[in-house]
Amino acid sequence: MKMLPAMLVLLAVMLTACSELQNFAAIRPTTVRTEECDVDRLMMSLHDTRSMTTVQLQQTLKTWEQEFQSDPSDNHRLKLALLYAAGNASVRDPGRAQELLNETTGVPDNPGDREFAAVIRQFLDNQIDANRKINDLNKQIADLNKHIAELKQQQRALTNIEQKMQQRDTPAVIKDEK
Repeated sequence: MKMLPAMLVLLAVMLTACSELQNFAAIRPTTVRTEECDVDRLMMSLHDTRSMTTVQLQQTLKTWEQEFQSDPSDNHRLKLALLYAAGNASVRDPGRAQELLNETTGVPDNPGDREFAAVIRQFLDNQIDANRKINDLNKQIADLNKHIAELKQQQRALTNIEQKMQQRDTPAVIKDEK
């Protein structure tokens, strides 16, 4: 989880690097497409959640879920998936984020949106893989701790046997000296 800020910076750098280059001699006015996601706006929305209390964050999540239910556009889908993927721990749900990204009816029209969704998917895959490895390591640690406890018990038993043997041998030595 310490890698989350670094991954978000990497995400921003990758998105900036992947933006389309324009030939400035051939700049034409473009029309604004409402179905496109504005990655900067999405990242600012995520940033705004960082200073929220848990109650405010839960309310924001509920609001974003309602917005998505009423209009399941790419913009709402990516916004909600981003919150589930990289939001505060109280709302983080990588499984739900993956589900949202996998439920898309098609591929976003905008290349930037496609790339952003791909980066979120890759981030989630890495996060889920890391969690799986952590769970495996925790299981190994638990198994090792159990084995250590068993070895300590065996050591105590052997120590007790050794002490009993020494106590049994000690009186015999004292009788022989007399």
